[in-house]
Amino acid sequence: MDEQNIFYHYTSINSLYSIITSRELWLTNLKSSNDKSERYYTVNRMLKDMDEIINHSTDDNFKQYLSLLKKSFNIHMPEQRKYLQKSDGYSLSLTDKKDNLSHWERYAAGYSGVCIGINMDKLNVSFKDYSHFSITELEKILYSDEEILNKLMQICSRFYTLFEEQVRTYNESFQKYIEQYGFIVLIIAYHKLMNFAKNSYFADEHEFRLLFYPKTLMMKKDFLTMSKNIIIPETFKLLHDKFNSSLRNTAIEQTHFSVFKNEIRSYHKLCLSHIWDSKLIPEITLGAMCRQNKQELAHFLKANGLTKTKITISKIPIR
Repeated sequence: MDEQNIFYHYTSINSLYSIITSRELWLTNLKSSNDKSERYYTVNRMLKDMDEIINHSTDDNFKQYLSLLKKSFNIHMPEQRKYLQKSDGYSLSLTDKKDNLSHWERYAAGYSGVCIGINMDKLNVSFKDYSHFSITELEKILYSDEEILNKLMQICSRFYTLFEEQVRTYNESFQKYIEQYGFIVLIIAYHKLMNFAKNSYFADEHEFRLLFYPKTLMMKKDFLTMSKNIIIPETFKLLHDKFNSSLRNTAIEQTHFSVFKNEIRSYHKLCLSHIWDSKLIPEITLGAMCRQNKQELAHFLKANGLTKTKITISKIPIR
Protein backbone atom coordinates (compact mmCIF):
# COMPACT_ATOMS: atom_id res chain seq x y z
CA MET A 1 0.00 0.00 0.00
CA ASP A 2 1.31 3.46 -0.88
CA GLU A 3 2.87 5.65 1.80
CA GLN A 4 0.02 7.26 3.73
CA ASN A 5 -0.42 9.69 6.58
CA ILE A 6 -1.92 7.24 9.09
CA PHE A 7 -3.13 8.24 12.54
CA TYR A 8 -4.60 5.88 15.11
CA HIS A 9 -7.75 5.82 17.20
CA TYR A 10 -7.87 3.31 20.07
CA THR A 11 -11.34 2.14 21.06
CA SER A 12 -13.55 -0.83 22.00
CA ILE A 13 -15.05 -3.48 19.73
CA ASN A 14 -18.50 -1.97 20.30
CA SER A 15 -17.29 1.43 19.12
CA LEU A 16 -15.59 -0.13 16.09
CA TYR A 17 -18.89 -1.74 15.14
CA SER A 18 -20.70 1.61 15.39
CA ILE A 19 -18.07 3.46 13.36
CA ILE A 20 -18.08 0.91 10.54
CA THR A 21 -21.84 0.41 10.26
CA SER A 22 -22.68 4.12 10.48
CA ARG A 23 -19.66 5.34 8.48
CA GLU A 24 -19.33 8.09 11.05
CA LEU A 25 -16.88 9.29 13.64
CA TRP A 26 -18.32 10.78 16.83
CA LEU A 27 -16.71 13.89 18.26
CA THR A 28 -17.36 14.11 21.99
CA ASN A 29 -17.30 17.06 24.36
CA LEU A 30 -13.88 18.20 25.56
CA LYS A 31 -15.28 18.05 29.09
CA SER A 32 -14.65 14.31 28.83
CA SER A 33 -10.90 14.86 28.37
CA ASN A 34 -8.57 13.10 30.81
CA ASP A 35 -6.90 16.47 31.48
CA LYS A 36 -8.77 18.36 34.22
CA SER A 37 -6.98 21.57 33.22
CA GLU A 38 -8.23 21.33 29.63
CA ARG A 39 -8.66 24.69 27.85
CA TYR A 40 -6.66 26.69 30.35
CA TYR A 41 -5.25 29.12 27.75
CA THR A 42 -6.61 32.64 28.34
CA VAL A 43 -6.78 35.91 26.41
CA ASN A 44 -4.36 37.52 28.87
CA ARG A 45 -1.92 34.66 28.34
CA MET A 46 -2.10 35.17 24.59
CA LEU A 47 -1.41 38.91 24.90
CA LYS A 48 1.64 38.16 27.08
CA ASP A 49 2.84 35.66 24.49
CA MET A 50 2.40 38.31 21.80
CA ASP A 51 4.62 40.67 23.81
CA GLU A 52 7.29 37.98 24.01
CA ILE A 53 7.18 37.38 20.26
CA ILE A 54 7.30 41.11 19.55
CA ASN A 55 10.26 41.64 21.88
CA HIS A 56 12.26 38.85 20.25
CA SER A 57 11.46 39.77 16.65
CA THR A 58 14.48 41.04 14.68
CA ASP A 59 12.51 42.10 11.60
CA ASP A 60 11.29 45.68 12.08
CA ASN A 61 8.46 45.36 9.54
CA PHE A 62 7.21 42.14 11.07
CA LYS A 63 7.53 43.60 14.57
CA GLN A 64 5.38 46.55 13.50
CA TYR A 65 2.82 44.14 12.06
CA LEU A 66 2.65 42.16 15.33
CA SER A 67 2.26 45.35 17.35
CA LEU A 68 -0.57 46.48 15.06
CA LEU A 69 -2.29 43.10 15.48
CA LYS A 70 -2.25 43.52 19.23
CA LYS A 71 -3.43 47.13 18.97
CA SER A 72 -6.31 46.11 16.70
CA PHE A 73 -7.27 43.30 19.08
CA ASN A 74 -7.33 45.63 22.09
CA ILE A 75 -9.44 48.17 20.19
CA HIS A 76 -11.99 45.65 18.95
CA MET A 77 -11.99 43.23 21.89
CA PRO A 78 -15.09 44.71 23.63
CA GLU A 79 -17.26 44.23 20.54
CA GLN A 80 -15.87 40.73 19.86
CA ARG A 81 -16.40 39.24 23.33
CA LYS A 82 -18.87 36.69 21.98
CA TYR A 83 -15.98 35.08 20.11
CA LEU A 84 -13.73 34.99 23.17
CA GLN A 85 -16.03 33.13 25.53
CA LYS A 86 -15.14 29.54 26.26
CA SER A 87 -17.76 27.20 24.87
CA ASP A 88 -17.79 23.45 24.53
CA GLY A 89 -15.57 21.97 21.85
CA TYR A 90 -16.01 18.46 20.43
CA SER A 91 -13.08 16.27 19.48
CA LEU A 92 -11.83 12.89 18.34
CA SER A 93 -8.52 11.90 19.92
CA LEU A 94 -5.89 10.39 17.64
CA THR A 95 -2.21 9.55 17.97
CA ASP A 96 0.73 8.77 15.71
CA LYS A 97 1.64 5.83 17.97
CA LYS A 98 0.68 2.41 16.64
CA ASP A 99 0.42 -0.64 18.92
CA ASN A 100 1.30 1.43 21.99
CA LEU A 101 1.10 -0.08 25.48
CA SER A 102 -0.32 2.93 27.34
CA HIS A 103 -2.93 3.64 24.66
CA TRP A 104 -4.13 0.03 24.69
CA GLU A 105 -4.58 0.21 28.46
CA ARG A 106 -6.21 3.66 28.65
CA TYR A 107 -8.44 3.77 25.60
CA ALA A 108 -9.00 0.27 24.18
CA ALA A 109 -10.91 -1.50 26.95
CA GLY A 110 -7.79 -2.74 28.70
CA TYR A 111 -6.02 -4.29 25.68
CA SER A 112 -9.25 -6.01 24.50
CA GLY A 113 -10.27 -3.36 21.94
CA VAL A 114 -8.86 -2.26 18.61
CA CYS A 115 -6.61 0.37 17.08
CA ILE A 116 -8.14 1.88 13.92
CA GLY A 117 -5.74 3.32 11.35
CA ILE A 118 -7.20 6.39 9.63
CA ASN A 119 -5.66 7.94 6.53
CA MET A 120 -5.71 11.63 7.44
CA ASP A 121 -4.77 12.71 3.91
CA LYS A 122 -8.04 11.21 2.72
CA LEU A 123 -10.08 12.41 5.71
CA ASN A 124 -8.68 15.91 5.41
CA VAL A 125 -9.38 16.33 1.72
CA SER A 126 -12.14 18.85 2.58
CA PHE A 127 -10.26 20.59 5.36
CA LYS A 128 -6.53 20.83 4.74
CA ASP A 129 -6.49 24.05 2.66
CA TYR A 130 -7.03 27.39 4.39
CA SER A 131 -7.42 25.62 7.73
CA HIS A 132 -8.31 28.83 9.55
CA PHE A 133 -11.68 28.62 7.75
CA SER A 134 -12.27 24.89 8.27
CA ILE A 135 -15.30 23.35 9.90
CA THR A 136 -13.02 20.88 11.64
CA GLU A 137 -9.36 21.26 12.50
CA LEU A 138 -6.74 18.56 12.85
CA GLU A 139 -3.79 19.65 14.95
CA LYS A 140 -1.12 18.16 17.18
CA ILE A 141 -1.72 18.92 20.84
CA LEU A 142 0.60 21.60 22.23
CA TYR A 143 2.21 20.46 25.48
CA SER A 144 4.87 23.12 26.11
CA ASP A 145 5.19 26.91 26.24
CA GLU A 146 7.61 26.77 23.31
CA GLU A 147 5.09 24.89 21.15
CA ILE A 148 2.40 27.45 22.00
CA LEU A 149 4.64 30.39 21.07
CA ASN A 150 5.62 28.73 17.80
CA LYS A 151 1.98 28.11 16.88
CA LEU A 152 1.04 31.71 17.66
CA MET A 153 3.93 32.90 15.49
CA GLN A 154 2.87 30.59 12.63
CA ILE A 155 -0.68 31.91 12.61
CA CYS A 156 0.45 35.54 12.66
CA SER A 157 2.99 34.87 9.88
CA ARG A 158 0.40 33.16 7.67
CA PHE A 159 -1.83 36.23 7.71
CA TYR A 160 1.12 38.61 7.26
CA THR A 161 1.57 37.36 3.70
CA LEU A 162 -2.17 37.51 3.05
CA PHE A 163 -2.43 41.09 4.31
CA GLU A 164 0.61 42.22 2.33
CA GLU A 165 -0.97 40.84 -0.84
CA GLN A 166 -4.21 42.65 -0.09
CA VAL A 167 -2.46 45.98 0.57
CA ARG A 168 -0.48 45.72 -2.68
CA THR A 169 -3.59 44.81 -4.68
CA TYR A 170 -5.69 47.70 -3.44
CA ASN A 171 -2.91 50.20 -2.62
CA GLU A 172 -4.12 50.71 0.95
CA SER A 173 -2.29 51.95 4.03
CA PHE A 174 -0.76 48.89 5.75
CA GLN A 175 -1.07 50.40 9.24
CA LYS A 176 -4.69 51.47 8.79
CA TYR A 177 -5.59 48.14 7.23
CA ILE A 178 -4.11 46.04 10.07
CA GLU A 179 -5.61 48.27 12.76
CA GLN A 180 -9.01 47.77 11.15
CA TYR A 181 -8.89 44.02 10.49
CA GLY A 182 -5.93 42.55 12.42
CA PHE A 183 -8.04 41.53 15.42
CA ILE A 184 -9.42 38.67 13.30
CA VAL A 185 -5.99 37.01 13.36
CA LEU A 186 -5.75 36.97 17.15
CA ILE A 187 -9.32 35.72 17.61
CA ILE A 188 -8.49 32.79 15.34
CA ALA A 189 -5.19 32.26 17.17
CA TYR A 190 -6.90 32.33 20.56
CA HIS A 191 -9.37 29.61 19.62
CA LYS A 192 -6.62 27.49 18.10
CA LEU A 193 -4.41 27.72 21.19
CA MET A 194 -7.23 27.37 23.70
CA ASN A 195 -8.50 24.18 22.10
CA PHE A 196 -5.15 22.51 21.38
CA ALA A 197 -3.10 23.25 24.50
CA LYS A 198 -2.86 20.48 27.08
CA ASN A 199 -0.95 19.82 30.30
CA SER A 200 2.63 18.66 29.72
CA TYR A 201 2.03 15.58 31.91
CA PHE A 202 0.15 14.04 28.97
CA ALA A 203 2.94 14.62 26.44
CA ASP A 204 3.69 10.89 26.16
CA GLU A 205 0.34 10.38 24.42
CA HIS A 206 1.40 12.29 21.28
CA GLU A 207 -2.23 13.28 20.85
CA PHE A 208 -3.58 14.78 17.67
CA ARG A 209 -7.04 16.28 17.96
CA LEU A 210 -9.72 16.40 15.30
CA LEU A 211 -11.79 19.29 16.65
CA PHE A 212 -15.20 20.72 15.92
CA TYR A 213 -16.24 23.82 17.80
CA PRO A 214 -20.01 24.52 17.43
CA LYS A 215 -19.44 28.24 17.73
CA THR A 216 -17.11 27.83 14.75
CA LEU A 217 -20.05 27.86 12.37
CA MET A 218 -21.23 31.25 13.57
CA MET A 219 -17.68 32.57 13.80
CA LYS A 220 -16.60 31.34 10.36
CA LYS A 221 -19.76 32.63 8.69
CA ASP A 222 -19.27 36.05 10.26
CA PHE A 223 -15.57 36.09 9.39
CA LEU A 224 -16.30 35.10 5.81
CA THR A 225 -18.72 38.01 5.56
CA MET A 226 -16.10 40.39 6.96
CA SER A 227 -13.38 38.88 4.76
CA LYS A 228 -15.27 39.68 1.59
CA ASN A 229 -13.81 43.17 1.82
CA ILE A 230 -10.29 42.23 2.90
CA ILE A 231 -9.41 39.23 0.71
CA ILE A 232 -8.98 39.32 -3.05
CA PRO A 233 -12.12 37.99 -4.82
CA GLU A 234 -10.55 34.79 -6.19
CA THR A 235 -9.32 33.72 -2.76
CA PHE A 236 -12.60 34.65 -1.10
CA LYS A 237 -14.62 32.56 -3.56
CA LEU A 238 -12.38 29.56 -2.92
CA LEU A 239 -12.81 29.91 0.86
CA HIS A 240 -16.55 30.42 0.60
CA ASP A 241 -17.14 27.44 -1.71
CA LYS A 242 -14.89 25.12 0.31
CA PHE A 243 -16.59 26.07 3.57
CA ASN A 244 -20.11 25.42 2.31
CA SER A 245 -19.15 22.20 0.54
CA SER A 246 -17.54 20.85 3.72
CA LEU A 247 -20.61 21.73 5.77
CA ARG A 248 -22.87 19.81 3.40
CA ASN A 249 -20.67 16.71 3.14
CA THR A 250 -19.84 16.26 6.82
CA ALA A 251 -23.38 16.83 8.22
CA ILE A 252 -21.64 17.91 11.41
CA GLU A 253 -23.83 20.82 12.47
CA GLN A 254 -26.53 19.01 14.46
CA THR A 255 -25.98 18.14 18.14
CA HIS A 256 -26.83 14.58 19.23
CA PHE A 257 -27.00 12.90 22.62
CA SER A 258 -26.15 9.43 23.89
CA VAL A 259 -25.12 7.56 27.03
CA PHE A 260 -21.35 7.34 27.57
CA LYS A 261 -20.22 5.34 30.62
CA ASN A 262 -23.52 5.81 32.48
CA GLU A 263 -23.65 9.53 31.67
CA ILE A 264 -25.73 11.41 29.08
CA ARG A 265 -23.47 13.57 26.95
CA SER A 266 -23.66 15.49 23.69
CA TYR A 267 -21.70 14.71 20.55
CA HIS A 268 -21.46 15.66 16.87
CA LYS A 269 -21.29 13.23 13.98
CA LEU A 270 -18.68 13.50 11.26
CA CYS A 271 -20.16 11.76 8.22
CA LEU A 272 -17.61 9.85 6.11
CA SER A 273 -19.93 8.34 3.48
CA HIS A 274 -18.62 10.55 0.69
CA ILE A 275 -15.01 9.33 1.19
CA TRP A 276 -15.65 5.84 2.60
CA ASP A 277 -13.32 3.02 1.44
CA SER A 278 -10.22 1.06 2.50
CA LYS A 279 -7.98 3.97 1.61
CA LEU A 280 -9.66 5.89 4.43
CA ILE A 281 -9.47 2.94 6.88
CA PRO A 282 -6.41 1.01 5.61
CA GLU A 283 -5.74 -1.02 8.76
CA ILE A 284 -7.19 -2.28 12.03
CA THR A 285 -5.08 -3.81 14.81
CA LEU A 286 -6.62 -6.13 17.39
CA GLY A 287 -5.49 -5.66 20.99
CA ALA A 288 -3.34 -8.31 22.64
CA MET A 289 -6.32 -9.45 24.73
CA CYS A 290 -8.97 -8.92 22.03
CA ARG A 291 -11.10 -12.03 21.39
CA GLN A 292 -12.33 -10.95 17.97
CA ASN A 293 -11.94 -13.58 15.24
CA LYS A 294 -9.92 -12.16 12.31
CA GLN A 295 -11.91 -13.98 9.63
CA GLU A 296 -15.23 -12.80 11.03
CA LEU A 297 -13.94 -9.24 11.24
CA ALA A 298 -12.69 -9.39 7.64
CA HIS A 299 -16.13 -10.66 6.54
CA PHE A 300 -17.79 -7.80 8.45
CA LEU A 301 -15.49 -5.16 6.95
CA LYS A 302 -16.04 -6.37 3.39
CA ALA A 303 -19.81 -6.32 3.94
CA ASN A 304 -19.44 -2.66 4.87
CA GLY A 305 -17.33 -1.48 1.96
CA LEU A 306 -13.83 -2.03 3.43
CA THR A 307 -12.64 -4.76 1.08
CA LYS A 308 -8.89 -4.10 1.36
CA THR A 309 -8.52 -3.08 5.01
CA LYS A 310 -5.61 -4.97 6.59
CA ILE A 311 -6.18 -6.73 9.94
CA THR A 312 -3.26 -7.40 12.28
CA ILE A 313 -2.81 -8.45 15.92
CA SER A 314 -0.89 -6.48 18.53
CA LYS A 315 2.66 -7.69 19.12
CA ILE A 316 2.64 -6.58 22.77
CA PRO A 317 3.03 -9.71 24.97
CA ILE A 318 0.27 -9.03 27.53
CA ARG A 319 -1.37 -11.95 29.33
